[in-house]
Amino acid sequence: MKRSYIILFALLSVLSFNCQKETSADGFGDTPGVDSKDPITATVQGNVIDENGAAASGVSIKVGNTMVQTDSKGYFRIINASLDKIASLVTADKSGYFKSYRTFQATDAANHIRIKLVKRKLAGTIGASGGEVTLANGSKVSLPAGAVIKAAGGTYAGDVRVYAAYIDPTANDIGDAVPGSFMADNAGGDRVILASYGMMAVELESVASEKLQIAEGKEAVLTMPIPASLQTSAPASISLWYVNEETGVWKEEGKADRSGNTYTGRVKHFSFWNCDIGLPTVTLTLSLKNEKGLPLVHTAVRLKGTANGALTQGHGFTDSLGSVSGLVLAGQLLTLEVLNDQCNSVAYTTTVGPFKTNTDIGTITIPSVAASVLTIRGKVLNCSGVTIANGTAMISVENASYYVSTDQQGEFSMAYIKCGNNAQAVSIIGIDNGAMQQGTAVSFNTGTSLELNAGNVVACGVSATQFVNYTIDGVSYQLNNFNAADSFTHYVFPMQQPATEVGHSMGASNLATGRLLWLSFISPGAAAGTYPLGRLSVNQYGNTSVISPATVSVTKYPQVIGQYIEGTFTGSFRDSVGQDPVHRINGSFRLRRQQ
Repeated sequence: MKRSYIILFALLSVLSFNCQKETSADGFGDTPGVDSKDPITATVQGNVIDENGAAASGVSIKVGNTMVQTDSKGYFRIINASLDKIASLVTADKSGYFKSYRTFQATDAANHIRIKLVKRKLAGTIGASGGEVTLANGSKVSLPAGAVIKAAGGTYAGDVRVYAAYIDPTANDIGDAVPGSFMADNAGGDRVILASYGMMAVELESVASEKLQIAEGKEAVLTMPIPASLQTSAPASISLWYVNEETGVWKEEGKADRSGNTYTGRVKHFSFWNCDIGLPTVTLTLSLKNEKGLPLVHTAVRLKGTANGALTQGHGFTDSLGSVSGLVLAGQLLTLEVLNDQCNSVAYTTTVGPFKTNTDIGTITIPSVAASVLTIRGKVLNCSGVTIANGTAMISVENASYYVSTDQQGEFSMAYIKCGNNAQAVSIIGIDNGAMQQGTAVSFNTGTSLELNAGNVVACGVSATQFVNYTIDGVSYQLNNFNAADSFTHYVFPMQQPATEVGHSMGASNLATGRLLWLSFISPGAAAGTYPLGRLSVNQYGNTSVISPATVSVTKYPQVIGQYIEGTFTGSFRDSVGQDPVHRINGSFRLRRQQ
């Protein structure tokens, strides 16, 4: 029986510009330096898709010290995440795929990203005497004799399994598939935007599945075909860049030479490699709203630019306030595209720039009819029938969930681009954050209308309290949502094999105080009961070895999003496999199901 265990906590008609404001006046080079940081704590959420564009469930997502896992819709959400306004990093890891990275400029609102996984396929095997493997599109990986060592240390003289994939920089979904982003640091220490002429992912393994790397003093040779649309502008020699796995930012290292319509270059280690031209950048900030002034939340934006025939692309998603920031090509006219994710099409396009300094172009107004912008609005009422200023509307539509705060009049509103006139099902739960109460889900259908007025959504009848209380070796710890700094997560998703089983990722954290608990378990069905504790991370013990028997007892099971799971857990663990002492742990929990 194959089980996928869970790894979690250790936990962008008429287009109008309302304003245009330059935020610096130094010309090129006014973007932040390579080592600049501007840390913030905010929410990050997103979707992960596989190589076919389908939702990728069970993907381990890491942001700073927090880890979660995608649900059955490929969705994840982390509140109080450690982010950075200059370069935040999200990593996504799933068996059978190369580790993926996403870098973006975070805001104080709820940030949104999307990652497309790259399938990890065996390209071929190279013997100890050296050789090469060739991919279907003509890409090649060549190794000399005795070129590899064990990544963990030690010599290796056997066959080398080469896992490789080519990533087409001209693909329509390159913004989702590109490792990190097109943000890079050149050899001179400048932050640049890349114009790619082809990239590859390569990993080496022994026949016993041990990780391998290129030995000191040895080099491998990579050969990559140049896409047909880029062959006219491709230079005779081009820089090579690799992904820095600690930052998700590309770094310049080495050169590749053109022969015909391919590039060939030598590399000293394996990661993602890219043939690129590094071009000067500025940071562009903008907001998207409909004609009623409502922000377009979590909307995809793409900015294309051309310099000396080289094409650059900047990608991003607006946050929960409709804003997005990112690096774009400096000094050139740019094509701005607002994308319709649901239809996989361009909803609106215009030209902006050129920009020689970091610039905030203010609000861009997108006509609802032209771009199929759906407006959802309503009011949240408390148990006394009074509107709530400190409230939240939890809105689920299509494959996404939105958390929209109420204003001083208790009203909530949001807008997003839907697919044409297709009818869509919408579910809304009202939450009273002050009284810790929420209501039951209210369902709607948009029909062909571009406006949904949900009316009064009552936040009453169900306690909205969340907590995780636990004791380690007699010392007690508490996390609850009366403390705004405490963060909570609970995902439910079906297992692939067997399909009847249900996986759970749950936990809470407050990294400032060192309190953190995450656990996972699998239940044979969607029901209350007592189940074996699968994995555990708690406080400073990030890589524990759970000692059987250790159990999770679920007394209340959430059948739908927004309901709560309640129960207790108990057991023993070591800090790592075979290491003493043995620690005792027990506790209780009540957590809202997020997906």
